[in-house]
Amino acid sequence: MGRSPLLALTVALAGCAGAQRPVAETASQKLAELSERYWNLNLEGAPLDWIGEQSGGPLAATSLGDHRFDGDLDDLSSAGRAKLLAAFDGIEAAAEAIPEAGLSTEDRLTRAVLIDLLDATRAVQVCDADRWTVDQIGGPQINLALTAMYYPLGESGAVDHLVARFSQVGRFVDQQIASLREGLARGEVAPRHNVELVIGQLDDLLKKDAAHSDLLPPAEKLDLVPAARRAAALARIQGAVASSVLPALRRYRDFLATAIVPKARAEPGLWAMPNGKACYAAAIRMHTGLSMTPAELHAMGLRLLAGIEAEEKAIAIAEGAPRKPDGTPDLKAFEAQVRARPDESFGTGKELLAWARKTLDRGMAALPRDFDTLPKRPIEVKAVEDWRAASSPSAFYQQAPDDGLTPAYYYVNTDQPRTRTLFDQECTVFHEGVPGHHLQISIAQSLSGLPAFRRNGGSTAYVEGWALYSERLADELGLYSGPLARYGMLAGQALRAVRLVVDTGLHAMHWSRQQALDFYLAHTTDDPNDGANEIDRYIIWPGQALGYMVGEQEIFKLREEAKARLGKSFDIRAFHDQILLHGALPLPILEAEVDRWIDSRSGRAQVDAKR
Repeated sequence: MGRSPLLALTVALAGCAGAQRPVAETASQKLAELSERYWNLNLEGAPLDWIGEQSGGPLAATSLGDHRFDGDLDDLSSAGRAKLLAAFDGIEAAAEAIPEAGLSTEDRLTRAVLIDLLDATRAVQVCDADRWTVDQIGGPQINLALTAMYYPLGESGAVDHLVARFSQVGRFVDQQIASLREGLARGEVAPRHNVELVIGQLDDLLKKDAAHSDLLPPAEKLDLVPAARRAAALARIQGAVASSVLPALRRYRDFLATAIVPKARAEPGLWAMPNGKACYAAAIRMHTGLSMTPAELHAMGLRLLAGIEAEEKAIAIAEGAPRKPDGTPDLKAFEAQVRARPDESFGTGKELLAWARKTLDRGMAALPRDFDTLPKRPIEVKAVEDWRAASSPSAFYQQAPDDGLTPAYYYVNTDQPRTRTLFDQECTVFHEGVPGHHLQISIAQSLSGLPAFRRNGGSTAYVEGWALYSERLADELGLYSGPLARYGMLAGQALRAVRLVVDTGLHAMHWSRQQALDFYLAHTTDDPNDGANEIDRYIIWPGQALGYMVGEQEIFKLREEAKARLGKSFDIRAFHDQILLHGALPLPILEAEVDRWIDSRSGRAQVDAKR
């Protein structure tokens, strides 16, 4: 493989710097220092809630494989958050003061992404989300229950660090409760149904004593502790769970039940909150990178949904779908027929897991056709833990920590396996695995020349837009097993168009939860249980669901523009490298960078044509 366009451009810029090199190096060093300072501050103490994407804290650091803060636990105090925001303001001002001229391609992008990220983070604080969010997907009860799986327990001090973290859970939970009390005093409170879901999760965690708790490290992690010390290590961890974690979670559970539930919102949408309109605008900006209005996004969803359903109908007709009285195919009746077929269902959770592994392997084998750069980190298929299965989606991706000790996981919800039909699961594997999340995220993690915040995070619209784009790309690669699986892919596309309609309906147009669920079930293949889990996710993570379709449409737009301008010199592998090898960029920055890349290749193509 020849030198990449990115490397060629970087070398060219360095060669042109000439006498300005000392200035460029000084600016580059300053930018690297700011990036490192941002990342360290982001992980060491006070996480900031991004409305569905928590930005940091020691719990996040451990899950990312950064073990510097394993003995600490997040500072959820108002003072801690205020201090962090003030520090972020200083970093943003310092980054803006760095002149862009003379910076390398990646330094220029780092400066732009850092400024954009800090600006969006500040803007979304209008939501005061930490004072009212009670989250069944990423709340304290989830993050605490998962943290032990990321500890390198075979290494010196790791058990001490886990015990130290668990010993701080009382303070951590009390700070969470104090924040929610502040919200109550302001009239800011979570939707009741989401609070009840969290209470249910806490009840499940509290059913087991410390010796059998779901908060203990998994067996494969405990096996890393030398045998002579293993029993003592486990006893210490169990002791911390018994003395600190379980009492704190009980206290949190009782607070939610007695103080929050009676005052919780009946209306699920942000519009019912004091700062709801401004909060939703900030959430849209955070998750899409764009300044689109709820009305524009709602209309976009309806338009795209109509086109996707036309594609679905064409397959349904070819597969002999029942007809409505007006002669059009009855998609719901067709989906019911498909679900009733014995060859479309999974009898057991083991069957579902085995099928997922086989499908993921098929995706891996096809990657070299459209990609020069391949994922370097392993991915394993894993069943969702029993204690959170009831409120989890059918499948999701969990990236590998940076320490290389734990693989990435494609999580599969094996609860009620007969409801997981084959035809609508293939596209999920390609979305969450390859060429979707695992390909993109593992490549980003491997970009050693980039600062940590660019390798380990990124724009929702980019990350989720890429994964949705990958569902269509999998079709181009011939990965779907037949017409029904292609129908399932289209159903997945329809779901993301529905998200544009439902998210804006809930948070800007006064839709009820039932109204949103009815629309969702009418236009997707999900069963009522999965549909309800999805709606509850949109309620507690406003704006996050918008990024999928917005991002996919942007990537396709950039691809078509590159094909139109480059003609015969367009190479899909080179295009994908250009999208992937800078990490997850905000959409406006991605568009500008792809435009520069097209210009550089257009010039070369013209020179080659003259030769």
